[in-house]
Amino acid sequence: MPVDLFLTQIWKLWCDFWKLAPGASPALTCTRGLPMDLFPPLRLITPKFGNRPDECEDDCRVVYPVRLGRDEKKAARFALADGATESAFSRDWAQILARDFVERTPDLVSDEMGDLKAWLAPSQESWDRLIPWSRIPWHGEAKTRAGALATLLGLTIRRKLVSSPVLHWSALAVGDSCLFMVRRDELFLSFPLDDAAQFGNTPALLCSNPTNNGVFPEGVQLAKGTCELGDVIMLASDALAGWFLTQHSAGEKPWHTLLNLEPAQWESWVNTQRQAGSMRNDDTTLVVTRIR
Repeated sequence: MPVDLFLTQIWKLWCDFWKLAPGASPALTCTRGLPMDLFPPLRLITPKFGNRPDECEDDCRVVYPVRLGRDEKKAARFALADGATESAFSRDWAQILARDFVERTPDLVSDEMGDLKAWLAPSQESWDRLIPWSRIPWHGEAKTRAGALATLLGLTIRRKLVSSPVLHWSALAVGDSCLFMVRRDELFLSFPLDDAAQFGNTPALLCSNPTNNGVFPEGVQLAKGTCELGDVIMLASDALAGWFLTQHSAGEKPWHTLLNLEPAQWESWVNTQRQAGSMRNDDTTLVVTRIR
């Protein structure tokens, strides 16, 4: 079966899960009176135009338990990390951050930055171990020892009480990847940025070298809240997030566009936006799910 046809069929099945006909506006109605749950998350990623997939410095991970509960193993965990091109081995650093967030999620309830620093330390050690230090040329050693840089957006969704039907979300953001929550077909949450003008060339970044981590505490942002039936949840890397907020500020509902894209259309659509000048040519990632 051709890949495009296979992806289209998978997308139609996913739309059925959402009770959303391909090409239609997203329906935001759900069955009430039942414990909240998540539709299976969808991940879409494409590298910067002209780059190979193995050169993509975005990394996203999702852990989706069969049944949501209060402990970490029964929480849905989402992570999106974006490596900074100007630093060495940033792709590896982004992969480590995203992996570690979903595998050993930090405490997003505590506001103690020391707890987050302690959580970050094993990730920094993992990065240091994978660097082939003996093969780094002398002219690249200083840059490598300075450490790799990456943004991180992490989200957990869980129940606080096993018997409760309500789902609670907690999010952590360092940098300019964004969490969007659409409620009753309106943008309810945009975190950590809520205006396209806030995007720049110097976002907060986590560094693999502990001595060069200057983001604490100002660069780390936390948020939390409760979910409602029908909430659409999106994690978007900075290029897509900038496009999203620009469209929204112009009175559009960009989530309609994203939800009605078929996976086989994703890369072509992103490149069209880049060519039109409405989206920066950068690695582009979207993760989307919905509360049911």
